[in-house]
Amino acid sequence: MKEYLKRLNENNRAGHFLWLNRINVHSASQLPENINIENVLSDIEQRLPSSFLSNIESIYIGDFDILKQRDMDAMYADGAIYIRPDRVVSEEDLVDDIIHEISHSMEEAYALDVYGDGQIEREFIIKRMQLFAALEKESVPFFPRDYFLNTEYSEEFDDYLYRIVGYPLLTSLTINMFASPYGATSLREYFANAFEKYFMGEHEAVKKISPQAYKKIKEMVDRKEDEEYGNI
Repeated sequence: MKEYLKRLNENNRAGHFLWLNRINVHSASQLPENINIENVLSDIEQRLPSSFLSNIESIYIGDFDILKQRDMDAMYADGAIYIRPDRVVSEEDLVDDIIHEISHSMEEAYALDVYGDGQIEREFIIKRMQLFAALEKESVPFFPRDYFLNTEYSEEFDDYLYRIVGYPLLTSLTINMFASPYGATSLREYFANAFEKYFMGEHEAVKKISPQAYKKIKEMVDRKEDEEYGNI
């Protein structure tokens, strides 16, 4: 990854610009013709408080092996968002992906605020056990109960949901339980999915499905708006 970024920085100056005068956006691979990255970033500016972007230093668009190996559209790591262009289908899709990764930067910086009181974790575990019971009822091949109680990401558990359960069944079982099926994979993804849906305008759906996550997101929004407008 580091060597790839070095080559990108050296050889792709024409595909570089600054967003908000400080966030480096590098494009080593072409996005689909129907995608205008400036439109996407402008849309995100309208949706999120500007301070929610304070932990993002760079956005990289390219054919990263780590994204292909893990079959991911995008990821956040060490202040940067990485995007796989061949998986982008529309500007709204890319807005959604970037907001999802911004959520990971937020929870990393404000982990104590988000998870400190254990409320989101309790909410997540309850839903995981509901999923466990639903899978038993559907006679899906058994997977150890302990994995359902583990809030951290597990490749084995993710693989079980994707390959054994399958996303069509998982989707039907998790309606009104998780903001999206992928939210069942870990506590971090549970929060990120709620964050993503909230800022894509689905406030009431998030409030209904993930009330504790909704509460934390709303508190973060209110606090950041107060800070920006000098109310505290």
